[in-house]
Amino acid sequence: MQLSSNGGAVRAAVPANREMPTVITMVPTPAEARALPRGSVVGDLHGGVTFTDAVAAVLEARSHHGWRQLDCGLGTAWTVIVLNR
Repeated sequence: MQLSSNGGAVRAAVPANREMPTVITMVPTPAEARALPRGSVVGDLHGGVTFTDAVAAVLEARSHHGWRQLDCGLGTAWTVIVLNR
């Protein structure tokens, strides 16, 4: 698994009084998706195309709300999912 640092574009989309969690940007296998701890935030800048369908299915099963678009206001948007199961 590869973790990304909190880039300025993502941080700008979050209220100043709230810390943005580290976003996991690479999950190569469904087994690794199942092993992520509850509360993990997974995402990418490419609309979800970084993850295989099998990995995306595991991530979606572990989330109450599924994938969300996080508009950074700088012409970029993150597609993120919070693993709360």
